[in-house]
Amino acid sequence: MRKPSLFTVVVLLTGCVSYQPLPLAPQKMMAAYEERTLTNAELQRFITKHLPKATNAWGLNKLTLAAYYYSPELDAVRAKFASDEAATETANQRPNPSLSLPLQYADQPIKPWTYGLALDIPIETAGKRGYRVAQAKQLSDAARLNIGQTAWQIRSRLRSALLDLYAVSQHHSIIECQVELQQDIVTMLERQLSLGAASTFELSQEQIILAHDRSDLTNSKKQSLDARTLIAQTIGIPLSALEHIKIDLSDFESLPPQIPDIAARRQTVLNRTDILGALAKYEASQAALQLEVARQYPNLSLGLGYSFDQGVNKYSVTPAGITLPLFNRNEGPIAEAEAHRKEAAIHVEALQDQAINQTDSAIQHYHLATQNLALIDNQEATRTASFYSDQRSFALGAIDRLALSRSRRAVNVDAMTRVDAVVQVQQAISQLENAIQQPLDGISLQAQSTEAVTRK
Repeated sequence: MRKPSLFTVVVLLTGCVSYQPLPLAPQKMMAAYEERTLTNAELQRFITKHLPKATNAWGLNKLTLAAYYYSPELDAVRAKFASDEAATETANQRPNPSLSLPLQYADQPIKPWTYGLALDIPIETAGKRGYRVAQAKQLSDAARLNIGQTAWQIRSRLRSALLDLYAVSQHHSIIECQVELQQDIVTMLERQLSLGAASTFELSQEQIILAHDRSDLTNSKKQSLDARTLIAQTIGIPLSALEHIKIDLSDFESLPPQIPDIAARRQTVLNRTDILGALAKYEASQAALQLEVARQYPNLSLGLGYSFDQGVNKYSVTPAGITLPLFNRNEGPIAEAEAHRKEAAIHVEALQDQAINQTDSAIQHYHLATQNLALIDNQEATRTASFYSDQRSFALGAIDRLALSRSRRAVNVDAMTRVDAVVQVQQAISQLENAIQQPLDGISLQAQSTEAVTRK
């Protein structure tokens, strides 16, 4: 019996997985991070694979895929999904039998040793393994949906940062023009003051406006840096990687062709990843409750034995002991599982109600913002027409250059107001997209990133 036993032990040991150390080296990690660029060949292949019609311009969709490739936040939820997938495999495993080698010694001179071999085979009852697997699969589905939820949050933050950059860049261009105009106004007033044609108060007021405009110009540079920093942080690349990249912000110049109607957006709300993930967790709680109910029924085990006693071969079949439900019938864990199921159901309902309200609110904000933009467009058109009239008056000598410059400054002020109105409309679009978790630019997020966000 010694050789077969040794052979069995060797076979069992060779099938084991060995531990492989994987130390972290902060310096190497930092160096790898600093080497990340948007021109990386692997990144380009990744973008081409998931967005075949991508242009050379780095707009929202292309930068979103770069974030899917680099983002450590997304890598973390991918790792959680892999862990839950492994947990499904664990739940599917059957309990291993146990082997014992009983050895007895009898106080007698003839063959005092008794050798034996005992095998205990556990048997799960009442479908416990099936419920355990069902629970693990639902939790794995919830983890997979959480990847989609995280991916959408990344896209949302990236769009918000790009919108900030758009607003800052538009403001910066207008303020630069404003500073130039205001400097001309101050220079003309200084000349008029020297001739006694202007007051010191009037000049000081215009100088204050000029100082304020210059301060706004400096602040706009800081805001531009902050927006670029947030973009790089969201993507998962160093700020230097954006230095030689021209970011395309033209998407913010146009509005979506149409807003989903009530039926369409309600249906979309039902497909939000956070709601689907909560539904998967609810189903997991159902399986957990079924598992606790099944645990009222004890598991069995079958013992098979062999012994060599005084030259006689002895074989045995021994049912193991069964736990008797005398003091409890697993009522406590069942009650806990029922409470968890109720909690999961309430969470699903709360998420759905919140999503519907967010959608309706976003629709109203969008309509109000577009109405405000239309009013400002009319105001800007009136102001521009007035400026053209002032130009003609200046050409005829009816007004001086100072009045014309002030008229041009008013046009600039209206342009700044219009930029703010456009940003408000785009913020309302972001609010609506976040409510339904679908882009309004006609490019389906699912078609663009389902595989991309799950595994790189």
